[in-house]
Amino acid sequence: MSVRRALVTGASAGIGAATAQLLAREGYRVALLARRGAELETVRAGLASNPAGAHLCLPCDVGEPEHVRAALAACDAAFGGLELLVNCAGVGYRARVEDIEPAHVERVWRTNVSGVLHGCQAALPLLRRGRAPVVVNVSSVVGRRGVPGQAAYCASKAAVCSISESLRLEWADEGIAVCTLDPGMVATGFFAAEPKAPNVPVPDFSRAASAEDVARHVLALDRKPQPEVFLRPLWRWLGVLSLVAPRRADRILASRLGAGHASRAR
Repeated sequence: MSVRRALVTGASAGIGAATAQLLAREGYRVALLARRGAELETVRAGLASNPAGAHLCLPCDVGEPEHVRAALAACDAAFGGLELLVNCAGVGYRARVEDIEPAHVERVWRTNVSGVLHGCQAALPLLRRGRAPVVVNVSSVVGRRGVPGQAAYCASKAAVCSISESLRLEWADEGIAVCTLDPGMVATGFFAAEPKAPNVPVPDFSRAASAEDVARHVLALDRKPQPEVFLRPLWRWLGVLSLVAPRRADRILASRLGAGHASRAR
């Protein structure tokens, strides 16, 4: 059986790195894409080798379309096509709307939303040459139900859900499966570098999923694509409840978060 070829964005740390590591162990040939080239090389050095060829490092800012096109051209030259695209790259800031910096809003949108669009657009010619190609866009439960203290991040993840829904229909005739993966809290240090957020308490991560948990769901989606998967099923119902009974959904969420508490989700 031919080796499946995968490209993972945000692969220098967190969910992206864990996904690249799992895919390599499962026999995939992996292209790693992220802004931090040195960290990418470190991740690549730890990947299980593949007899079909070396894994690939692609230092790239997903918010810059010309950079993404150049990176995918390099991937095409090395791999000749793709079976799996995993859009993991993401940034986030915890802050109330009144406190968030415009530059932070712009960065969240460029990375989390434009980055997915650029990646999917540039990868399409490679996916068309793949065997049973799959796209997994890593969104978040907060893309289906917003939480306090993360308005910009929630909006960006809602956009990722909408992009996936559009692509699922646009690419259906081409045989490209498009999946949305919605984790909840993930213990990755995702928000560790953010500025202090006044009046936004740090949540309890004792029940958070691990990056490896999310990576296993990515692998499962490549093997058996589904339109959308929630790591925490409760959030699916909370999202539905937010549409049909928004006040009740607000009360349930407030009771789970506690007074003034903003959940950190991924």
